[in-house]
Amino acid sequence: MRAVEVLQNIVDMTRELEDARVRVHRGVSVDMAGFDLRVRDLCLAATELPRAEGKVCADAFESIAVGLDRLTAALRMAERVDLKPGAKP
Repeated sequence: MRAVEVLQNIVDMTRELEDARVRVHRGVSVDMAGFDLRVRDLCLAATELPRAEGKVCADAFESIAVGLDRLTAALRMAERVDLKPGAKP
């Protein structure tokens, strides 16, 4: 995989995380099964790149970490709302 492909996948996965966060916020369930394996595969692909290209990709992976943090926060908020008496599903 070329660096441009790794970077495009990072953009796509970051967008997927944001879409999932919005769905959770709206009360819609999300299925992120296999996302971790896709991140793993993308990381492995990045390690196969020349050092300078790999560094650019490594820096871009930060957007996935931020997206995961935001999704985690949305899920925690949804969980707290669901636990309140009289909360609607």
